[in-house]
Amino acid sequence: MLLDQRAVSRKTPLDGKLEVSPEAAARLAALGEEFALVSGGREARGRVERMACACAKGAEGGHVHHFVTSPALRALEPGSEVRVELDEGGRVRVEPVAA
Repeated sequence: MLLDQRAVSRKTPLDGKLEVSPEAAARLAALGEEFALVSGGREARGRVERMACACAKGAEGGHVHHFVTSPALRALEPGSEVRVELDEGGRVRVEPVAA
């Protein structure tokens, strides 16, 4: 099941965080505090993190960014498009969009 499609941030290889939509974060949070994650053939644990923001949207009050965090995401290429999916086995898959 497709949860989100995103461009990989230039920061993702440094911090292992991929921003996702609030809707995708809510679906992933329902899996528990940690969940199985596969990216680039590497299996790891993942989790959802929320971060209060000071960007322009934050001036409206209560603006939060949502991230999937995992060491496996450090291998993603900045600027590439990835799909965040939930597979039939309940694992989260973060894989490049096929060209």
